[in-house]
Amino acid sequence: MNKAAAEAAAVTAQNQTGSIIVNGQVITYVVEGSKITYSDGKIAGPSIASTDFEKAYATAVASPVIVPVDPDFVNVGTGSGQLILDPLVNASIRIVSGNYNYIYVQKATNVRIDATGVVLNGGTIDIGQADNLELWGAAIIDQPYRALSIGEQSNGIYLHDISFKNVGNYTIAYENKTVYDGTDSTASKDWKFERLTFENTGTGFHSGGGFTDEGIVSLMVNFKFLNCSVKNCPDIGNVVYLGSAENYEIAGNTVDNINTLYADPNAPNGYHNGIFQARGNGSFHDNKITNHQGNAIRAWGASFQSEVKNVMIYNNIVWNSWKYSAFELQATPDMQEYMQSFPSRMKPANAKVYHNTAGLLNRSHDWEGVMLDLYQTGGTLEYYNNLGFELYRPDDWRPIGDMTNMGGPVIIRNENNRYFPLQQDAVTDTVTFKSLITGIGAQEGIGAQ
Repeated sequence: MNKAAAEAAAVTAQNQTGSIIVNGQVITYVVEGSKITYSDGKIAGPSIASTDFEKAYATAVASPVIVPVDPDFVNVGTGSGQLILDPLVNASIRIVSGNYNYIYVQKATNVRIDATGVVLNGGTIDIGQADNLELWGAAIIDQPYRALSIGEQSNGIYLHDISFKNVGNYTIAYENKTVYDGTDSTASKDWKFERLTFENTGTGFHSGGGFTDEGIVSLMVNFKFLNCSVKNCPDIGNVVYLGSAENYEIAGNTVDNINTLYADPNAPNGYHNGIFQARGNGSFHDNKITNHQGNAIRAWGASFQSEVKNVMIYNNIVWNSWKYSAFELQATPDMQEYMQSFPSRMKPANAKVYHNTAGLLNRSHDWEGVMLDLYQTGGTLEYYNNLGFELYRPDDWRPIGDMTNMGGPVIIRNENNRYFPLQQDAVTDTVTFKSLITGIGAQEGIGAQ
């Protein structure tokens, strides 16, 4: 084709649209100048622009991925030593990668911190107070005490994609002691931890909380712990401890091989704990907890605001515990006394436990190992569509049932719960735990009900 003919073809193709068929698939295109853009993202460059769009497609290439550069991020740090940051407002900072021994953020308001490539070997991160702080990318290892601490009352804390290994005390600690007076300004709202990894650490996150004559202490509202990985933590105790929490969500987490190292050789996991322990209300769902000691969650139900709320436990897999049943529900005696004394501050919570799969529980045989340890809660319970296998009760004359009921709440629904003596009768294997019973146990697509 001579130059004049090529120019004429380009003019003819200008601003055309249409479609071609490639391997039986319809692919549309748009012509802009001498560039042809196809619906699958490929582009034919100027040198092969043609009115024969099938031939042009044969030599088209994928559109390049352009990684945007964020001009708003400011580099800080030297790559080593200590990094002390003055109060930050409306800032996006990137910590220069390297090995640090201490990072301190005095105060942060509307701040993003990219710590990708930052390692604190024996070091720690301390945050004084923050509202709307996002932090990601760091690795904290070989810390004999605490890895990350947040001091004063804070809101909107988003920690994600951070790894912790070999931490001796609380991995993440929140030290706030603010008394909740019923207003948002005295609650700690909208915290989210996502895709964190814990290996050989102490308690993953500890928020003291509780209740006193002065009021509810350190109330957390809308706290989320999502898609985190916890493994090989021989004496972690609690992965998460929430002393007082309204509308928590603990979901999508994988926990394996924890709470295996204690002094007594006859009871290597010698104390009663919950892997997740929360006083309040919210949801615990889609978690997988295996090879462990402790109830998957000790849900001590309470409602702190005007309405009676729910504790929802659903679509979890719990397998191979040294001690205790899969879940625990109760309002402890001191909570019940407080509810009676201060009914405007703390009320009971109702509970729903459904579509869970649990098996091989309480191998120590020092207590029953069933689906639910149930105590008095002051609320109601709905319990349905749960699947259990290889559960334990010491009395042969008592069949395996739903729960160990210690004088618990009014059960308003109890149906379609199935139990089997052998794993192969209940689930396909002990990796996927796919239920063999249609509509019973943990399975895809189960949501809040």
